[in-house]
Amino acid sequence: MEHTVKKSRTNRIAMRVTAFVFILVAVLRLVDVLMNRGQRNMVITAILCAGCLTYGIILLRQTLRPQAYDITYVFGDKTLTLKLHGGEKKYDYGQIDNLGYVVPNPNLDYALVQIYIEKEQYVIPFTGTSNVGKALYEMLNMKAEEAKQAETISDKEEQGKTGKAAAGTKQAQADPVRKEDRK
Repeated sequence: MEHTVKKSRTNRIAMRVTAFVFILVAVLRLVDVLMNRGQRNMVITAILCAGCLTYGIILLRQTLRPQAYDITYVFGDKTLTLKLHGGEKKYDYGQIDNLGYVVPNPNLDYALVQIYIEKEQYVIPFTGTSNVGKALYEMLNMKAEEAKQAETISDKEEQGKTGKAAAGTKQAQADPVRKEDRK
């Protein structure tokens, strides 16, 4: 299954322009304060400029992250592939940390599927097809649980193999053979 989430290019450009305006205002005001040291409200101006600069940088960072561009989700049997602006990322279903299914208003046919992988959050909107979103959420939830169960089983098998070897060495260390027992 494949699903593409389109993002608006004009929104990215508008947010970048707004970010540059905030950064420009902050820098120009700081330069003005530093050139004209006779102002009484120098501390308040510095605090407001720092806030403006911080907000501008935050807006700029949001427009540069992968979620700000079009994303194509390819749901395979074992992996989830994200075709991003800068390349492609593949994740096993076991790497999904959390899933969410959100219906903002039950009267509207609109739903969101949220996928949390590592530190990233990916939101897949379904307008007019909330039943498809629900089916996708259930499929992802099932595959993520299966992958995590398979992962825990393989971890237990590895611990069992290493645990037996480690238990044997611990037993040998705990019960040293006395010279009298060797005879």
